[in-house]
Amino acid sequence: MKGKALLECKHFAAEWLRAFEIKRAGGNIQRLDELADFNDDEVLRRGLWMISIVGGPVVYLLLPFVLSILQTFIWAQLTIVLWTLLKIAMGLIFATFALAVYFTFLQDRGSIG
Repeated sequence: MKGKALLECKHFAAEWLRAFEIKRAGGNIQRLDELADFNDDEVLRRGLWMISIVGGPVVYLLLPFVLSILQTFIWAQLTIVLWTLLKIAMGLIFATFALAVYFTFLQDRGSIG
C-alpha cells in the first residue's frame, strides 16, 4: 500500500513538472519534442536538479544575507519567525537535493520505479 502511494505521489510530481516545462516552453516546437521524449522519471529528476541548483544559492546565500540586513529594521519577534521559515526552506532544499541525487544514482543503476 505504501509503495503504491509513493508511486502515485511520484507520478503526480512528474506530471506537475511536465506541465510546468510545457508552459515554460511556450511555442518552441523543438523544446516540446524533447519534453515528449522524456519519461516521468527523467522529468522528475531534471526538475529536482533544477530546484536544487537554483534554490540552493538563493536559500543558503541570498536570503540569509538579506534577512541579516533586514533584522536591524524589523521587529525582533518577526525576525525570529522569518529565520525559522528560512531554516525550513533550507531543509526543503536539502531534501530536494537529496532526492535528486537518489534518483540520479537509481537511474544510473537502471531501475527507477
